Formats: sequence, C-alpha cells, structure tokens
Amino acid sequence: MIVLGLHFGHDAAATVVRDGAVVSYVLRERHTRVKHAASLDVATVRRALAVAGVQPGELDAVAVCSTQNVELIVDDPAALSVTYPRTDPFGRPCSLLQQEPDAAERRGTGTLLEFLYDPDLAATWLGRSYARLYPEHTSLDRADVPATPWIDDFVTTPEWDAARGLADLAATPLAPDERLRYGFHLPVEVTLDGVTVPGYAVHHHLAHAGSVYYASGLAEAAVLTHDGYAEGESYHSGMYYLGRGNALYPLSPHHLGLGGLYDRVGAALGLGVVGPAGKLMGLAAYGRPRFYSSRFLGNHADLRERFPVDVASAWLRHCRREAERMGYDLTPYGDPEQATAPVNADIAASTQKLFEETRMEAVRALHAALGAAGLTTGALCLSGGTALNCPSNSRIAQDGPFPQVFVEPACDDGGIAVGAALAVHHSILDRPLREPSDEPRFPSPYLGAAPDDDAVERAVAAVGDRIRVEDLRDEGPARRAADDLVANRVVAWFDGGSEAGPRALGHRSILADPRDASNWPRVNRIKTRESWRPFAPAVLAEHAADWFRDVPLPSPYMLFNAVVRRADIPAVTHVDGTARIQTVDASAGGYHAVISAFHDRTGVPVVMNTSLNGPGEPIVERPEEALDLFLKTELDVLYLSGLRITRA
Repeated sequence: MIVLGLHFGHDAAATVVRDGAVVSYVLRERHTRVKHAASLDVATVRRALAVAGVQPGELDAVAVCSTQNVELIVDDPAALSVTYPRTDPFGRPCSLLQQEPDAAERRGTGTLLEFLYDPDLAATWLGRSYARLYPEHTSLDRADVPATPWIDDFVTTPEWDAARGLADLAATPLAPDERLRYGFHLPVEVTLDGVTVPGYAVHHHLAHAGSVYYASGLAEAAVLTHDGYAEGESYHSGMYYLGRGNALYPLSPHHLGLGGLYDRVGAALGLGVVGPAGKLMGLAAYGRPRFYSSRFLGNHADLRERFPVDVASAWLRHCRREAERMGYDLTPYGDPEQATAPVNADIAASTQKLFEETRMEAVRALHAALGAAGLTTGALCLSGGTALNCPSNSRIAQDGPFPQVFVEPACDDGGIAVGAALAVHHSILDRPLREPSDEPRFPSPYLGAAPDDDAVERAVAAVGDRIRVEDLRDEGPARRAADDLVANRVVAWFDGGSEAGPRALGHRSILADPRDASNWPRVNRIKTRESWRPFAPAVLAEHAADWFRDVPLPSPYMLFNAVVRRADIPAVTHVDGTARIQTVDASAGGYHAVISAFHDRTGVPVVMNTSLNGPGEPIVERPEEALDLFLKTELDVLYLSGLRITRA
C-alpha cells in the first residue's frame, strides 16, 4: 500500500509511505528557504512523489493534516485540491461528516488568512509570526488566495466536555475505546494532476502520535503529545494515547498550556516571534529559578480559577513583580542584547522549571490513569514541539514512571505529514506493524534525498574559480576532515540525504574541535548567532557513557541533556555543566567516520556539531546552498559529497 502524506500548516511537508516505510520526505522550508514555511506548494508534493518513484495513479490513499485552525492553501489549486465527501470510500467508521453532511461548511476553520489580512490581527504576535511563515501574502490579495477549510473538530465523549485537572485525570481510568480509535479522522478526496485519490483528514495530534509511535518500533506504548497551541481546554493542545499493535487509541486530552506559555515568555524576553523556545531553553542555564511558584503548576482546568487572565500573562506579571520585589534591575528586561542579564536569565530558568515540573506531572497522571484501568506499559513516546525540550525529556527519562522514553527527531510539526500517513496506513486502514519490538528502535533520520553527482558538479561549476576542489570520493574524505578538525579548522560537512527535524544530525552540519573553548564564540560568530548560545557534542555511541552521564543511551537525535563527565570538551559544555548530546554509530555514514578518525588522532570521541545554515535560515538542502553559505561566511573548509572545497 502506498500512502501520500500532506501537511499544509507551518513546517509544511510531503511524504510517501510504502507498506509502512517512509520512502521519501520533503520539508518545504528546505526548498523555499523560508524557515517554518506555511502552506503547501505543488512542487513539494511532486518532488516527494518523484523521489519515491511513484505516480499519482499508483497512490492507494492520501493523508491530509494541518496546523490547528490553519486552512488548506496551495499555490496551484488546479493541480492539487482537497474536498470533503459525504461518504467514506474505504467503508471505515468516521466521526463527523457521515452524521453531519454540512460539517465542512459549519466546522471548517481558517485563521492564517485572517491573521495576515486583518490589520488588527496582523499586528499581533501571532500575526507577525504568520507573516514570516507565509511571505507570499505580500503580493496577493486575500480574494486571490483560494483556501479549503480545515476541519480539526471532532465528536468527543461526554467525559471530555469539561476539562479535568491533572489530579482528576490521574484518578480516571483511561482504557482503549474502538470508537475513539475511529474518532479523529474524516474522509477526503485529493485530486493531484487530474487523478483523484481517496484518503483522510487526520487530527493534528493524532498525526503527532503517529509520527512517534510508529517510528519507535514498539509493540505497545503510552503517548503524550503537546505543542504550542495556547488554548489548553480542548484536545487541540495535545492528547494522551495508547499505541497497541498497529492501533492508536486516543485516551483523553490533558489540557496543558505549556507550549504556548513557553513561546510567549521567549518572545517577551526578546528572543524572537518565530521559534523563541529553542533560545529560551539555552538561556535558562544562565539563571536560577528564583521566581518559580507551584501556584502555576497544573493544566488549564487547575489554573483557570486561580488566574482570571491567560496564564502566560499572569506568569510574566508574576515574574516581573517578584524581580522588582527582590531588587533586580529591570532595565534589561526583554532586551535581546542583554539576554543573559539576571532578570532575563532568571525568568528563563524559572519558566524552564515550571515547564519541567508541569510536564512531569502530566506524565505521572498518564501513567496513573493507565494503571487505574489495569493497564501497564513500560514505554512512553513524546511528540509535539514541547518534545524538543531536552532538559525536560531527560528528567522524564531519569525520574519519570516509564522505564523507556522515546522521542523521534521530527517531533515538531515538520513530522506530522509522516505521522498522518502512518496513522492512516496502520490504525485507520488496519495494516500490521513491521516486526514490532519490546524495545525502542532508532530509525534513520536521514529521510531527505541525496543529490546526485551531476547536481554536485553543476553547483561547483557555477561557482567557477572562486574555490579550489579536491576530489576525495575514491579514498573517502573522513580522515582529511579529521585532520582539518585537529588543525582547528571549522568544517562544513554535507553528505547524503538531509536529516528530518530541526536538529543537525550530521549530514548537514558544521563541525569543530570541542577541546578548544574559543570555538564556542568563534562558531557563533560564523553563524551570526548570539554569543551565549551553546553547541552540542556528537559522540561515538560506544564511548558515550565514558564522557556523559544522567542520560538515556543511545541518544541519536539530540533530544536529551546529559551531564558532562570530563573537562576536556569546553566548547560543547554549557554553563551549567550539561550538553545536548547526539550519539553516533555507523548508520550515520561518513559523519561517523569523521568522528572515529578524530578519535584516532586525539583520543577524544567527540566533535562539536551544529546545523549548516545561516541566521534565520533553514538547514541547507542542496549543494548550491552549501557553497553559497561557505563563500559568504568564515567557514574554513567545506566537504561536499566527497569533495574537499577551500577558497581559491
């Protein structure tokens, strides 16, 4: 069976899944060069099909998903369109349209265009964010942007009508229900280049759950999804699930608002309106959680009576009042040039502690609720944008009630095209898992298409005499790259297919010697990043336990924090003595060979690793982008698909 997965929201993407295996994946931002790009273009879909070697007529089904409340916008509606039929062509039970034929008109939502074209909404934090994600709007009138409503509202059980606090959720038995398994999708028909294919619109968080559970390889696991959606008293901010065999069972919403609060604090501290969470996580290590208060611990049901305004505003007001009471200098508040000033750093640290404590309580509530239903599972899967928070993931793995914790690399919205396709294939259409296991597996994150030799040669030829090229494809470039690192050169490494997710995992990376502390500020200057932002270590998997502790191993996706055991690697040791590690084995290809060769020369099985991109840009995808970045920065050497490139 071949399923096409389409995600129309921010971090838009297309994927092809064949018999439960991902055979192509195209993240739109990597090709349009707009970070977190929203809406889908036909070129992205055709590229995913071409990489998979699939024609539209060969598709068995299409899975459609979007960001909450974001309508389905495509650049060429004549070539790609989505409609909601009134019957299910596969004969599967569905939750809404069969009972309410006009639901598409009454339940459909679309906030992207409202926030772009309404002057009042466009001036808000969310409006400014959307403007960056969909810059095409500046050359289009709203009437010229056809959009299909996105239906992400579904019939729920009576027990969900009123939000419950975390303690109430913990005491409520949560057991699988076949009605809910078929309760979070709607039939669609997708027409692509004249071919109409049946499929399903999949709820946003069911897609998140599918992306992590089916990637884990586990035969059974509890699943918690949560992202930045701010309105927590619904299932749109995240859900509890149980994965059992090929089925995914929605259990209950958890009503958390952590993701929205975390983003709001990051923006308030001047860390940007698009993607401030990653910076806030790094900034937290510079401060102390002096403003933390357990009054803010809980979900929306716990907090709504304590705080009449939204919790994020109440939290920021609380932090500022406490800082003023304690005698802080509030002048640097929200100034990005003074991000590490005590008031900013301590607000970041306090927010991180609140995030960790609340998320841990939500995990414990899920474990208790399963236990109340007589269910035991030793594994937990985490997805949604909040699963990018490495310190929180590590606390859950170290101190939480589940012995095994799995997070997939594309746990942000960039992964839900894959998750929706896998959920349709396995849970909705009832196709079996591929050799399920009792232990989590770690599938390759390198889902992007590798450029062929002709593409590399064309890109090199276009640069002309500005570069010097050595062809190392026959001998292999790893040992030369290790020599460059030992010589304290900063190396750009481009090899094979790109990694899925927002973290650099060694196929589109900048590498440096971790032993030299000056490489921390040096690489930040090269990338035009804030000087205080930390870098990650990549360590040979077999040596990880000798260099790092208090982290689940292996950790191949850079999603857990560890305590650094040795003083030898200051360039990748954060100010609090931790590091966001990536363990590397032979499946990483030439990247593993480089670290191994560096280990042979130095006795250190670790290199500094960060993403190959400029400020505010997506990770590079194509050879020409790597060459352009190399030539406009102070990178010392570029390894491009086996070629060693320096400036002429």
